[in-house]
Amino acid sequence: GAEGRVTNLPIYSRRECVSENNMAEKHTHPEAIADAHADQRAWVFVLLFTAASWFVLSVSLADDATRAGFQPGLEPWLREGASHIASLIGFLIVPFMLSRFPVSLQSWKTSLPAHILASIAFSIIHTLIMVALRKISYPPLVGYAYEFGLADPSIWLYEYRNDAYSYVLVVTFFAVSRTMEQRRLEAQAARSDARKEGRLTLKSGGRTLFLNAEDVIYAAAASNYVEITTQHGTHLARMTLSSLERLLAETGTNHIRVHRSYIVHGDHIQEIIPTRDGNVTIQLDNGVTLTGSRGYRDRLPGEVQHA
Repeated sequence: GAEGRVTNLPIYSRRECVSENNMAEKHTHPEAIADAHADQRAWVFVLLFTAASWFVLSVSLADDATRAGFQPGLEPWLREGASHIASLIGFLIVPFMLSRFPVSLQSWKTSLPAHILASIAFSIIHTLIMVALRKISYPPLVGYAYEFGLADPSIWLYEYRNDAYSYVLVVTFFAVSRTMEQRRLEAQAARSDARKEGRLTLKSGGRTLFLNAEDVIYAAAASNYVEITTQHGTHLARMTLSSLERLLAETGTNHIRVHRSYIVHGDHIQEIIPTRDGNVTIQLDNGVTLTGSRGYRDRLPGEVQHA
């Protein structure tokens, strides 16, 4: 019977199973995957920036020493190399901190103190590793011991001023990269909704607005926004007209770009009247009159054109 069965498989409680499922779901969630991709790009940028900084500062130190009548040898490269390698190691805390304390206006009261403490931790990590690397490398490569003076509080303060700037800069790199990736993810989801459900997902006044694509009569460019007129009202969305055009194309509706500033639903065009300058006047069935430019005339339905 079941009571006498022996197994070597581990026995988990229900809570442990749920916890493991939640962890697996967390690591495979699109948001987490997007952050991972964003962090990879940020690391590439940080590595390139660090390498460039190492080179420029080392060359500058070597040039200053030469002008002063010294032969610097490897010392400038070892000095700056130790500092930059230590910085890269310290930067490992940045993605961890951003995942737990995102930088945003909504959470700044919590995230700001946390990142200040993290910047202090980063400075301590950077300084200790930097000094250790210099003490190890200087005797065999430059012929003398390296002295730093860790007991002097003013040196720690000096290092923190520089390290705080580096920490803020790298946090900005990672935060911007994550924001860009999240926007790409949102745009991808919006295209998927448009293609599968014929629904437009738009940002409007700090809210997410959902519109049936068939309800859009016309849209007009308005600086960094698009003014979208539907059968039920007018909405202002933060996007370009070209972005809206691509989104509408995913829905398969009969929307037509008639001007660099206008998109209209072809089913609502009542009359198209050519003008002497090669453009057209477009009359919609709701009484609105729009201008169509000659560069887009080949997209217009010829069967409703009037001489």
